[in-house]
Order: sequence, then C-alpha cells, then structure tokens
Amino acid sequence: MIAFDTSFLLDYLDGVDDTAAYLERNEDKPFFAPSLALFEVYRGVARASGREGFERIAPDLDWVEPLPLSEPAAREAALVEAELLDSGNRINLGDALIAGICRHHGARIVTRDSHFDRVDDLEVDGY
Repeated sequence: MIAFDTSFLLDYLDGVDDTAAYLERNEDKPFFAPSLALFEVYRGVARASGREGFERIAPDLDWVEPLPLSEPAAREAALVEAELLDSGNRINLGDALIAGICRHHGARIVTRDSHFDRVDDLEVDGY
C-alpha cells in the first residue's frame, strides 16, 4: 500500500515532475494519504485562498483515498511517538500521527522528509 505524505501532495499540486514520474511508475497500485496529510494540504489552501481554493484543488486530489486516524491508528501513533522519544529521535506531532497511521495500515509512506526514516517498521520511499 502506498500512502503519500504532505510533502508529496504539495509537490504534486505544484507540478513537480518527480511526483508525476512516481505516479506513472506505480500507476497499477491504489493511492492513499493519511487524513492528517490531507488536512495539512487543505489548511495551507484555506489560509492562502479560502473556500475557493478548496474548490480549485479538490478535483486534483480525487485520486487519493484517505486513511483515517482511527482509534487503532491513534494507538499506533502514540507508540511511534514514545519510541522516538525514548531513542532521542523526536519528530513533530503531526508527522508522528502520519507515521502511526501508515504503520497501522502497513502502508509505505512516500515523502521527501528524511525524518520518517527514524520510525522503526515504517517503509519510506523517496521520490
């Protein structure tokens, strides 16, 4: 399972060629994004251009299936954060939640953010 981090989604919306190439290489697979990553994208759009921005970009992300922050995923995220704190490898809370959602679902996270490499048992893919 492939899940896209906020960095990938933002780069995709900005037309970064590497994102299109990644999607083409994996076109036979379903695509997901943690609901928190989608929130982070929408939060930026809301601040920049309000409701009109949502209407403009929503069709550009309709190919992404949201992965929810369910109760089991929240537990996994709490474990991710605890493991990172115990090892001295802290990441921000939003990314700990995203990592927990992905790890709970067994999803490989696609990102340009190297700090996800610190999360044990999380498959990370760059683009």
